[in-house]
Amino acid sequence: MVGLAALAGVLVYRDMQGTKEAGESTTATTTTDISGVSMTGDGSIEVVPLDTSKLPPAPALNRSTDFKNTLTLEVKSLIVARIEANVQELKKDPKNVSEWIMLGVNRKTLGDYEGARDAWEYAKALAPADIVAWNNLGDLYHFYLKDYKKSEENWKQTIVLKTEYIQGYSGLVDLYKYSLKEKISEIPVILKKGIAKNPDAVDLQVMLAHYYQDAGLATEAKDAYSKAIATAERLKNATLAESIKGELAGVK
Repeated sequence: MVGLAALAGVLVYRDMQGTKEAGESTTATTTTDISGVSMTGDGSIEVVPLDTSKLPPAPALNRSTDFKNTLTLEVKSLIVARIEANVQELKKDPKNVSEWIMLGVNRKTLGDYEGARDAWEYAKALAPADIVAWNNLGDLYHFYLKDYKKSEENWKQTIVLKTEYIQGYSGLVDLYKYSLKEKISEIPVILKKGIAKNPDAVDLQVMLAHYYQDAGLATEAKDAYSKAIATAERLKNATLAESIKGELAGVK
């Protein structure tokens, strides 16, 4: 049980390990430079050489480990040990992006959200084309630090860097749906873009149906549900298709 509890804090990072770092060049003319990434109007990116002389100061490695959490003493000791190991590795190589990411994961598990933020922001500065830190910060700023503008910034950049990454779209939608509600009308636009980039993403199609249903747009909701059913059937997922049919039946 100790192992399972302790591993819960690293799932975000490990899930992201399967993603491919963006590094394709583009010849588009409209670009915006952010931290060594040249972003074009069509969402393509070009990684430009990073000027390490412009890096922000590295965050403090030594921080308190006394934070409010629900960890048992045994699990907390394990997480603290992992943090100490991260710190030792970073003292050897202060530009080790993976160690900064894992330091943030372990600090977040401990309840040190500001420490996690600092670690991931620095990882982002070191490797701006890697979506892991952007993704993690999108979630951290939304649900833990309650800085919704920062969350929006990080989710949007996650999508720019990896247009096929479904969690980027769903993260931004959840932000608008539950917290940044003045932008709730942008949800269908975001979801349609995500669906266009990920035609097999049934979950995004169902999220779009839910948006229309909640907004009282029955015709649009039925259409979105029907498309989700068709996708599930095309993917030969009969159980999922039947589940969505049940939701469709509830649209009035």
